[in-house]
Amino acid sequence: MAIEPNVDGSYDVDGVTIAMPVEVRAARQAAATFLVPHAAAVAVFGECGLNPTNRSGKSIVSVALVDYTDNDLGSYKELALAVVVDDAPGTPPTPKGSVSTLIHRLPVSEQFTCAAGRGIWGFPKWVADLRVDFNERGASATLRNDDGDEVLSVTMRRGPIPLPRRPLEMNAYAFCDGVLRRTPWVTNGTGHPRVRPGGTTLRIGVGHPIAAEMRRLGLPRRALMTMFDDHMRATFGKPETVD
Repeated sequence: MAIEPNVDGSYDVDGVTIAMPVEVRAARQAAATFLVPHAAAVAVFGECGLNPTNRSGKSIVSVALVDYTDNDLGSYKELALAVVVDDAPGTPPTPKGSVSTLIHRLPVSEQFTCAAGRGIWGFPKWVADLRVDFNERGASATLRNDDGDEVLSVTMRRGPIPLPRRPLEMNAYAFCDGVLRRTPWVTNGTGHPRVRPGGTTLRIGVGHPIAAEMRRLGLPRRALMTMFDDHMRATFGKPETVD
């Protein structure tokens, strides 16, 4: 159920007032990027009305692991399945180099962030049996359903190639309960993110729609690249309903 904003633009969630924009002061992220057939991406993600970006018959899908350690929504872990999309008609112009994504699946480890994420932004969160671990070699995650079946597991290895640090602006779209919302999002941080070609092993199990969707996308397959950011910061603002 959507949560209506207060007069000052804040939101009340389970007795806690959340001001906009929300700040992520410290987080670790690992993300694998895959090129998948565009037709498959349309079949999996097209219900919301957005078009997965078509690059020579391919679309860009990502599987991301995040460990939020200092965040207005508390400390928690999440796994995201997302796709790069073309902006909805009427979207304000975005800076060169920005990206727009549809966040399609978002299991999380804690109840409060689930309630806030679904109620304010319409993010497709659910509280899951989710384990996410970061260490010196990389990161790993296991997602299980309510019966204990392994839905998916992923292992990501750190890379040697540093990337320049710069703010990245994006539109984060979410489709929940028949409503499409767009949220402005900016990531930054300290130090250098690092990447490697490939670098991710994905094992797909059973027991949840995300597993079937990943198979429909042609996963598992070799990742285009895997990126780590151990010093991520971010802000995300008030959602807008897309007509």
